[in-house]
Amino acid sequence: MKIPIHKRAAVCCIVLIAAWICGAAGSGLRGVRRQFGRKNYAAAETELRSEIPRLKGSSLQQANLLLATLQTDVSEARRILFSVVRNAEPREELSARLELAKIAFALGDYGEVVQLLAGVPTVGRGAERQEAIYFRGMARKMRGDIESARGDLRSIDRGGYLFWSSIALAEIDMQSGRFQGAVERFETMAGSYSNPIAGFWLGECYEVMGEREKALSAYRTLASRFPESPEAPKAREKISMIESYAAHRRPAGRAGGGEQRKSPVVERDAVSHDSPFFTLQFGAFSDRDNARALVAQLEEMIDGLHIETIQAGGTVWHRVRSGRFSSRAEAEQAAVRIMERTGYSSRVLPVE
Repeated sequence: MKIPIHKRAAVCCIVLIAAWICGAAGSGLRGVRRQFGRKNYAAAETELRSEIPRLKGSSLQQANLLLATLQTDVSEARRILFSVVRNAEPREELSARLELAKIAFALGDYGEVVQLLAGVPTVGRGAERQEAIYFRGMARKMRGDIESARGDLRSIDRGGYLFWSSIALAEIDMQSGRFQGAVERFETMAGSYSNPIAGFWLGECYEVMGEREKALSAYRTLASRFPESPEAPKAREKISMIESYAAHRRPAGRAGGGEQRKSPVVERDAVSHDSPFFTLQFGAFSDRDNARALVAQLEEMIDGLHIETIQAGGTVWHRVRSGRFSSRAEAEQAAVRIMERTGYSSRVLPVE
């Protein structure tokens, strides 16, 4: 299997690495630096391989690290990086472990990520340490080890991964049903960083909580401040939908004036269907008790609620759903009626 280890768009980073290695190793790698400057990576690899036999110690391991980043063959990149792990000083060893962890993360082998980065402490400075802790925390999150993931992600307090760690922590809050905690995180990020990603997630949190006016405010702010962002069209779609709900909203009540029938809650594994049906989803949780709590909150107002369990991304999810519709339009109409009557929003999703 072949995949690129780094996107070629990250040329500046690679050029800086090349300049650092060339400076440390002396004039022998000037040709490598020249080829990097020209973005001629094949020629740079040829030059680098010819110089490696002449290098020793730290310079050799730094050159091997650079050589590994040039590989598109995963097995060859891993072979080079593991040789650095076995022979390098602590600084180069951490760099090699981090690159190996990135490969494992891209391949979905989250257990290997945790194993490779197990010895990285959560205290101390250094951009590379912060990056290693981020990937370890994300791998633990994907494996469902939520508390360990929280510990890793909370320890990141500076650098380029601070924002993404905060996003991941807010996602964990949402998955755990702690929407107020997620809102607080997204409000901080959207306010201090003025980031459209955080702004959109903030709006979605407010929607789930039934705070339509606050959701509208978040979406409108996003669309106004970042009209060219990828999130802006989604925000405008949300605005249109919520405004449509408000325009057609009617007083809540039960048809016929009698008591609404309470349907039994069914818990089952998700199954695949050949036909393109749609359903309404009110929440998804990694903790089954949180899914049951949402059902208990909604079952007096929404008929046909059930919990579906599915495994995705290495995590077991418990999804609170209702209904089975033969078209998206029919499902969207049902979602509007439920929101008008109860104030709770849902997502229209295809039945797997």
